[in-house]
Amino acid sequence: MSDRHLRFPPDLAALLGLYWIMLPIAVLGSSIFLALLRARNEGDLTILSVAIAVGAIGSALLFFARLPLYRERRFLEFGPRCLDAKHRRIYWWAWTLILLSIVLLGLLIALLR
Repeated sequence: MSDRHLRFPPDLAALLGLYWIMLPIAVLGSSIFLALLRARNEGDLTILSVAIAVGAIGSALLFFARLPLYRERRFLEFGPRCLDAKHRRIYWWAWTLILLSIVLLGLLIALLR
């Protein structure tokens, strides 16, 4: 069997990409936008609670990812280069959640000014 038969067709990937990638991004973006508008107009604190929860989860994941280094008493190591593959993946997820929290808090501050 050749490689040609095992590949996913690019035209089908482009067609499905509109539904499986763009649609969820649009729905998520509109719900975040509506939550920000509610925060501005009605004083709703839901987006603040979500941003704080996402940041707390990211911080907990960062602690868990760096736990092997802490057990070796290597507290001043920066970056994921000293971590194994499993902990490196957790490290990047943690930083993704932390940056998402920072972006949400920044949007909230910018909107409420």
